[in-house]
Amino acid sequence: MIKVVIRHNPSLGKDKVLELFERHFGDRYQVYATKLVGMDLVVKKSGSTGVSLKLVQKSDETFVRFGAFAPSPAFRLLLYGVIPYFILRRRWREMEAEIKAYIESEPAFR
Repeated sequence: MIKVVIRHNPSLGKDKVLELFERHFGDRYQVYATKLVGMDLVVKKSGSTGVSLKLVQKSDETFVRFGAFAPSPAFRLLLYGVIPYFILRRRWREMEAEIKAYIESEPAFR
């Protein structure tokens, strides 16, 4: 998982982060909240390619943790093998880099 420290803002909530991501990525990807353990929202490109995000608020810092994720439960079951992982890893890294660049450039996070 990748950790990007953002400006400490205790009032920043999951709903606001979801709104920011929908505004930026909504025309290209599906962005939605999730109740899966360790995740607040998902940016989905396809059933096999996506990024899950978690907003973490601590007493002295705020950060976003995110990482590659297969949004489709069927793909997650298939990913227990090594070969699917290597096929999808390049696409996952590209999405992770895109998400990181957005977080680092978004004024609401700086």
